[in-house]
Amino acid sequence: LNDIEQERAQIPLRSIETRRIYNEALKETFNPLPSTRLNGTLTVKSGLKSQSGSLVASLAGERENIQTIIELSTPGDFDTARTKLIDESRHRSSRQAIYLLGKTEPKIDDKIAEMYRCREICNCYRNEPDREIKEYCSAQMDRSAKLAGELKHIIKRCFSKGTFIFRGQTVAVDTLDQDALEACKKHLADVVSQVFDRYSEAPVRVETSLAEKFLKAGNLRAITSQIDPLDIVQREGGTPSVRTNHKALLSIHDYIDRNGTVEGKRLIDHFTGAPFGWSPDTLRYLIAAYLVAGEIKLKVSGREVTVNGQQAIDALKTNNTFKPVGVSLREGRPSNEVLARAAKRLTALIGDMVVPLEDEISKTAVKYLPQFQSRFAPLGQKLDSLGLPGVNSVQSLSKDIADILFADASDAPERLGGEESSLYECLKWAGEVDVAFKQGLENTIKDLQWHRREITELPDSGVPGQLRQDLTDEISLLEGRLAKQDFYEHVTDFNSALTNLQARVRDAAISMEDAQKNTIKEAIEDMHILSEWTELTREEQNDMLAKIEDLQIEVTQDLQGLKQLINQEFVAHSRLSEMKRRIVQQGQQRRKHRIEEEKGKAKKDGKTKITRTIKLPSAVSSADQLNTLIQQLKDLKNELEIYTDIEVIITIED
Repeated sequence: LNDIEQERAQIPLRSIETRRIYNEALKETFNPLPSTRLNGTLTVKSGLKSQSGSLVASLAGERENIQTIIELSTPGDFDTARTKLIDESRHRSSRQAIYLLGKTEPKIDDKIAEMYRCREICNCYRNEPDREIKEYCSAQMDRSAKLAGELKHIIKRCFSKGTFIFRGQTVAVDTLDQDALEACKKHLADVVSQVFDRYSEAPVRVETSLAEKFLKAGNLRAITSQIDPLDIVQREGGTPSVRTNHKALLSIHDYIDRNGTVEGKRLIDHFTGAPFGWSPDTLRYLIAAYLVAGEIKLKVSGREVTVNGQQAIDALKTNNTFKPVGVSLREGRPSNEVLARAAKRLTALIGDMVVPLEDEISKTAVKYLPQFQSRFAPLGQKLDSLGLPGVNSVQSLSKDIADILFADASDAPERLGGEESSLYECLKWAGEVDVAFKQGLENTIKDLQWHRREITELPDSGVPGQLRQDLTDEISLLEGRLAKQDFYEHVTDFNSALTNLQARVRDAAISMEDAQKNTIKEAIEDMHILSEWTELTREEQNDMLAKIEDLQIEVTQDLQGLKQLINQEFVAHSRLSEMKRRIVQQGQQRRKHRIEEEKGKAKKDGKTKITRTIKLPSAVSSADQLNTLIQQLKDLKNELEIYTDIEVIITIED
């Protein structure tokens, strides 16, 4: 232990370690940090720094607006050091710094040296297993703690004999309090009113949700003292308005005017620091009031917000949401003429009276534009399916509404109040088209387009071809009207055109139905002319005639019926050809079979000659008589296939 003690006495002092021990003692001396309250609402602490020559070290509270810089000087150099600090305190960089100069004592260095050697020898032998050495180290640590207390007491005594220096003014510490820490608190109470000399412009610390409540109030008439503690809203003659000449709002205006667009974080850093000291929540409440006054605009996610709405509420809801928001002054507000036009047009669109105020116009737009967007959303698809113009207009309208709502309708007054407003014209057009469709125009145009399309695709011959030719001019006129964006204004013309088309189609269907009846009648006559027709039995003939008559169909006298008749015409032609081919084939087979049988019988009976008598009328006066004569000759010709000799006796009847 004697050797260890000698080793302890010979430990060299390290300035960096002794400085650290000294700073720890200073930190403990002024713990807790001096603090005070301004106007009973703003709590202000002073940070603590240690200065030695040109070296300044932060001990605690480095983020505090006010910093107390402490320094000890020898009694002989005290006056010189004080003069130097007085000059330094007058500099702009020191306007928030309090200098505390004390008179040092030699005992301080001795105490620090002893504390360092106690700690260092313990570090060297702290792991020794010997019990006596362990007890020695423990005693050294106890001595170090005792010396720290004595050092703290000496330091307090040194500073209690010192001087406060602030902005060129000096105050003796012992005139405020014999305890240096208590004197710091009292001196800070005098300093804080000078550092935060503009705190009085907004001397309240509001709740976090106040900015949101202020905006959600809807209008200035609903603003109460609970959500407007600074009386930003004034009432003159019963009409509420925002006091834009309020000192706090003027300070915000001046700062933004100097710096242009400023992010919320930068605003918070500026106005929560000296000389303002406002709370971030109070600042957001002031920004909300200034926005309602129409003096500033917010930039949220790349879009400008100039009116009170959900975008503004979300942006000012909390300090974190406000930090990335850009704030700038509004260069110009809509004129009264623009507001009047916008209000008049909105009134015409929604049917309710709109007050010509910017905020009211924007709120009305936010309320009704989504309804228009939902109402007109199916319109583009309807126009496209009907082949009508205006699809691009509907798409553009939907995009414009989305853009307006994206910024809480901040630009609604300008978009609706210009001398020419494409938004208003498009909304008006879409509304009139929608009403016309709901009143039956949609179905009328559907029928017209269907008739036009089907008629132009009809065959170019016969009754359908004649119908196409007769309606060429009318269909051309119809296409011209349907190609114009004001098509909805021709409701009467479209109804008349549809009626005329339906009448012409009905007449064509009747004509084609009559033609089909004639075709069936002629087909029956043609069947009787066939030489093979007589080879069929009576039952087969009746069945065949019934099938022919079944080819005649009953249809509605409209375009659908006309199309059915056109299709049936093809079907009838095909089936009649098939029936005729079948009759001829079947009759020829039966005739051949019958001739073969008669040949065999004639041969068996030894007959080789046949005599036939044909009576001819002296005059033929009808097609039936001629057909009968032809049929007799055909039958006679067929019998030549049976007999080798034939004798025909022709008699002329009167």
